[in-house]
This record gives sequence, C-alpha cells and structure tokens, in this order.
Amino acid sequence: MATFDANAIAQLALKVGLVSESQIQDAWMELGQKGGEAEPLLKILERRSILAPYQISKLRKGDTDGYFLGGYKILYKIASGSFGRVYRAEEPMSGRSVAIKVLRKRWSEDDHTIELFEREGRVGLGLRHPNIVETLAVAQDPVTKQYYIVMEFVEGGNLRDILAIRNKLEPAEAMRFIEDAVSGIAYAYSKGVTHRDMKLTNVLISSQGAAKLVDLGLAGIFIRKGLELEAGEKMDRTVDYAGLEKRTGVKSGDVRSDIYFLGCVLYEMLTGRSPLLMTRDPRVRMSPNRFDSVTPMRRDEVKGPPSLFLLVERMMSLDPKARYQTPSQLLDAVHEVRREIESGVPGATLKPAVRSVFVVEKDERLQDAMREGFKEKGFRVYVAADPARAVDRFNLQPFDALVLDAGTTGEEGRYTFEHILKDAVRKEVACAGILILSEEQAGWAKEVPQQPKVVVLVRPLTLKQLQRKLESLVPAPASPNGDR
Repeated sequence: MATFDANAIAQLALKVGLVSESQIQDAWMELGQKGGEAEPLLKILERRSILAPYQISKLRKGDTDGYFLGGYKILYKIASGSFGRVYRAEEPMSGRSVAIKVLRKRWSEDDHTIELFEREGRVGLGLRHPNIVETLAVAQDPVTKQYYIVMEFVEGGNLRDILAIRNKLEPAEAMRFIEDAVSGIAYAYSKGVTHRDMKLTNVLISSQGAAKLVDLGLAGIFIRKGLELEAGEKMDRTVDYAGLEKRTGVKSGDVRSDIYFLGCVLYEMLTGRSPLLMTRDPRVRMSPNRFDSVTPMRRDEVKGPPSLFLLVERMMSLDPKARYQTPSQLLDAVHEVRREIESGVPGATLKPAVRSVFVVEKDERLQDAMREGFKEKGFRVYVAADPARAVDRFNLQPFDALVLDAGTTGEEGRYTFEHILKDAVRKEVACAGILILSEEQAGWAKEVPQQPKVVVLVRPLTLKQLQRKLESLVPAPASPNGDR
C-alpha cells in the first residue's frame, strides 16, 4: 500500500471536501512547516475535530470516495446488519449529527429488498413520537446510487450494550425502559404499523435515559382488515417472529407477536439472560420447541412483586389470546406494575384506577363547568376545543369516556365522535360516549350509529344531568373490599 506524506494527504482531503483551505493553512501554522510526514498533520486535524478516525483511515489508503452520502459527511460506522450499515454523519451546513442507514451494495440490484428498505423509511417519516427514533429523509445518492435513510442520532447505546456491562437491571429501571418502548409501540400501532423485530439492539437508550425504538416498519406495515396484508403484497418476516407465529398459529402482522417479544426484552433486562435459545441457525429459531422450553423467571433472581412476574408471564404467554391484546392494554398494565414497584406498596395494582374523560367543547365557560363538574365526581378530565386533539389523545392513550359537544363543534365534532367510538370497537377498548346536540341538530340523533354505552343528549341540558349520565355509563370501580 502506498504511503502518503502530509502534502498528499492535505490535497486529498481538500479534493474530497473534508477540509477547507483555511483549515489546512491553520494546521500548517501549528505544525510549523508545510509538508513532512502525514501523521502529525492528521493528529492536529483530528484534535480540532475537523477529521474523524473513519475519514483518516480512508485518507491513509488514498480513497477518493465514501466520505459523503447525500451531502452528509460520514464520521464513523455505528453498526452493521444483514441488509445495511449504520453510520454517524454530520450535516455540513448546520453541524447536526444524524444516523444514516445505508443499504448494502449487494442488495442494490434486488428490487424487493429496495422496496422493503424504502418502505421502512417511508413508514418512519410518518411516525413522530418521543420513544421512536425520528426518520428525517429517505433517498438515493445521485453519485454512488446507494439507497439510504437519515435518522436522528441518539447519543447513548442500545439495551444489549448496557446489559453487556451491567448484566441485568433493577426492576424500577427495567420498567421505565419497557414503558417507553410500549408507549412507542402503542403509538405506531395506532398508525397501522407493527414493529416485527423487537429485540435488545432495537431499543436505544439516550443519554437522557429515554428508551427509543429503531427499525420500525421494516416488515411491519399491515392493513387493518383482519390484520392481513393486501392481496399480492410481499412482506418479509424475521425468523424469530416466523417461528413464534408458526408455533401459535397467528397470521403475520399480529401485534401480539410484538407484545411477546417485548416480554422477552423485559425478561432479559430483569434476569440478564435470554428466555429463548440464541442461535444463528434458522432451523433452530423456527423450531416450536424453542418457544415451549422457556424457563420462567425465578424469585431468587428478580427482586420484584408478584405483579411483575405475572406481567412478564402474560406478555410471553404461548396462547395469543392469553396475552395483552393491544399495546394500549399492555401500557395500562405496565403503568400499574411500575407504580407498585416505585411506591413499594404491595398490592398497589389492586387499587381502583382513576376514570378518565375527554371533553371536546369550544365554549370556554362550558369547558370550565364540565371540568370542575366531572372532577367533582372523581374523573381525570382532559379538555380541548379542537376535536382532532381527542383523536390524537385516544391514539396515544385511550380514555374511558368521550363527551363531545356538537352544538359548538359542528359536523367535524360529530364525525370525530363517531370515528373515536368506532375505533374503540375495532381496538377492543372500552370507551363510553356522550354526544351533545343543539335543538337544531336534533335530527342527527337518528343518524349516529347505535353502540352500547353511547348516548345522544339534546339541549336543553343541565350539568347535573350530564354528570349523572356519565356516571351511569362509567361507574366508579369497586375497591378491593367491595366498596365504591
């Protein structure tokens, strides 16, 4: 391999656009000479954060390409996978750090792989949640013709890295991470996306301590018609998911598979060992015996309440019907177990949950009246003037009841009411509904689809009447001793 001196390295760095003339001149000034061996110059440029080790290694080899992709400066490789490599990169104009996933060149001629890769990126562009790594762009580099996805860079490591150092986590910390992960999964599911590759390396932990999911949508888009893909659409499944679904008899795209593997992630955080036999052999990973031979967590290895063991057991039940049926349902359970662990009060999960109601009302005077009136009856109250806010809230975390005043929100409010209650039936989530109509809108009452625990009230209407109706639809839960 040819050896390059400082002048040759400087010229190459200028040619490929890694440095400016002024940066090179400043380096010569500090070096005290122009030329000589390359290493002193490279050390100065690295110390000044002008060049990264990845770039320096390529300059030493005389490489003339591979420094930029789509205008982003490549700093170093973060990870490698079957289909792509992930690099940390920098946006030259702003200096913002990003992560770039690049499809391996050997797949760049495979139309189906390109389709999956670009589809993952498009799905990511439509997901905006604090516990999901943000996707910024999906493109093909005009020079190298490589396909790539630009994502936010998460300063930190993944769960596998953390467990490699710490072996296992305390229940309180593990529950915090799993709550973040489930929150991201619940949001994605509300957008019609399942993860399909839940594992330790796809849960990143930021330097602020938040868990963020990566690689959503690579094989997880589905149409909500019996959780099946549209006819003729191809979808690759990870081997682990395929093995589980073969064993349990569910169709591809079933969100309960994500719930199972989230259980595996929680199990490993708590115990420091995988519940499944880890192997690269796809035949073993597809074997039903792999899922039949899971050893339950032991009480002597995890210092947590019985509710924690029951949570993991239910998440990882081989019978899909015995698992939590939706991410929102799982999120509620995680909230309760985490509350019990952090409070240190045994049986805290048996306490009655606070009932929640979302009020959509444009009249500020009526907003205040309903807020105070429903709080008086023990409800947690959310209030908004814009009907769309209720949809967003329901997608993130379903509420127990919806009270919507179509008298002030009009047809948009009515359609939002019907949409949320229909969505609740589809998601198998209990949600009562009260639609308030003005006298002029009374004719709409016959057009609202009839559902259990859904009523239409026409003005004139008093707050006490509204309170009584809400309490009849969502009665206070019984306490452990049977009282209300």
